[in-house]
Amino acid sequence: MPVHDFKSIQPTNVNVIDQLLVNHLHAIRLNQDDERLITILEDPFVPPIETIVAVYCVYRKSILDLLQGRIASIESYDFQRASAKDKLLTAESVEGVLDMATFVVIASEDNTYMSHYFIGGEAEKLNSILNVCFGHPNLIDEQASNHSIKRFEKDVLIVEKMGCQAFIGSER
Repeated sequence: MPVHDFKSIQPTNVNVIDQLLVNHLHAIRLNQDDERLITILEDPFVPPIETIVAVYCVYRKSILDLLQGRIASIESYDFQRASAKDKLLTAESVEGVLDMATFVVIASEDNTYMSHYFIGGEAEKLNSILNVCFGHPNLIDEQASNHSIKRFEKDVLIVEKMGCQAFIGSER
């Protein structure tokens, strides 16, 4: 197993996170004023509306299977096969998948780096990806707990096993 310099992992710019979600995870960017999102945005865990920079819908079965751990890596044959079967949608045609989709809300206090996020739906590995996007916990808080540092290191390894490290700029 390679030796990692976890402390060198910097926070990821919200534009890079947008590219990750749209280009690599094939999420659809939605207008936060879309009335189909009212119940999601009313969740008490959603970041404050004034800090939200984007709302996304992750709907492709292959991507959801990856993020839920049913497929191990984007580099696997299982992922390639499932991805070839996916139907592509647009923001206008997303209505039919709203019940099964995972929603992601990205917020930023400074419009540069993510300050909060919300995931509506089952996607444990997406949580790992977004946690890595925060950067090493000591960069944010010099007194970061051992628990948060260990969780971050675990998330980096999960993202690496998924084959997604290059998407967030933490490629080793």
